[in-house]
Amino acid sequence: MTRLMYVLTMEQCRVRPGRRGKAPAQQKILRAIRIDDGTVAWEIPFAGAVFPKTWPGVLATAGGVLFYGDPNGAFAAADARDGRTLWHFATNVYMKASPMTDTVGGRQYVVVVAGPNVMVFGVE
Repeated sequence: MTRLMYVLTMEQCRVRPGRRGKAPAQQKILRAIRIDDGTVAWEIPFAGAVFPKTWPGVLATAGGVLFYGDPNGAFAAADARDGRTLWHFATNVYMKASPMTDTVGGRQYVVVVAGPNVMVFGVE
């Protein structure tokens, strides 16, 4: 519907041993890439340290909402068209699993595993 592909990326540079200079800090970024030409439509950079093993996926819904976990222990929702943050929930633990959605009794829910916890959120 948006003709965008959503991916978590990591910007990282390495400096060869013996070379002068320090490599810039790593950074994770949620990017929306236009499928027609491969250009970046928008991005959400994450602040803080990068932990390589915390790579939950991104869930895009038909209603135009993205759900994702950020590397600082939060679960969030953004507008799929422009990346504007719609909702943010501090889980205070790292997420390693991708969010998923299901409908029960005519109501939609988003489920995510955050650390040892399974969290369920109703979608309105």
